[in-house]
Amino acid sequence: MEREKSSDLLKRIHEEYEVIPGIHNYCDRWCQRCRFCTRCSVYLMEVEEEKFRAENNLPEQDFEESMINILQDTMEMIIEMAAEDGIELSEEMDTELEFFPPRRTGKKHYLFRKADEHSKWLIKWFKENRKKLDTKVKEFSETSKTDFLIFENAIDSLSWYMHFIAVKFSRALLPPYDESPESSYDKNGSAKIAIIATENTMQAISAIISYFPEDEDEFLTALVRLERIRKRALKEFPDAMSFKRPGFDD
Repeated sequence: MEREKSSDLLKRIHEEYEVIPGIHNYCDRWCQRCRFCTRCSVYLMEVEEEKFRAENNLPEQDFEESMINILQDTMEMIIEMAAEDGIELSEEMDTELEFFPPRRTGKKHYLFRKADEHSKWLIKWFKENRKKLDTKVKEFSETSKTDFLIFENAIDSLSWYMHFIAVKFSRALLPPYDESPESSYDKNGSAKIAIIATENTMQAISAIISYFPEDEDEFLTALVRLERIRKRALKEFPDAMSFKRPGFDD
């Protein structure tokens, strides 16, 4: 069976499902916990890809293959859309590159530096406490369902948002190409999800701190750092929390 073109697949998904446009742009990518995954075009396209591979006995895509396919499909869709509007894409792209100067990254900004500092600390903490974590998971699974669920949820959250916060702040801090409302819209959306991830991480640390009394000072330091990140982000992006994420804040 021949693979369906991405443009055709996307069109079919929008016809068959009640997709929320743009919902994937400002989510935390945690599909397993998302109540809107069946209304997300990105999730549904991934499901269709897995279904196609299963039906045709194809091996699971590795990361490199997946990225190559995504780029190829994206370029095909861009070319088709441009052709429909009578645009010669190569000429337009040359003009765009001349018009827009390279953007500086936000990696020297306080928010990115501190978020990156948090992720490096957490990587180190997980590495040093792997055996202890495994022991506690086993212990709670046998003695307390409540403790097990609290502990597992907190550890999962810490792992999930470990790099996410820095990545999203980096995007929010990119200088806009122009002063259009669209540019501010994207910055506020990225900042909001980074702030939410910061708050979720603080809640996760607060949930497990009592299980690691020997690491209390480390956790308190982490909480102070995250609270400073949160406050600085709210000051840097005063309109972020009023941003309406498609689906989530409707």
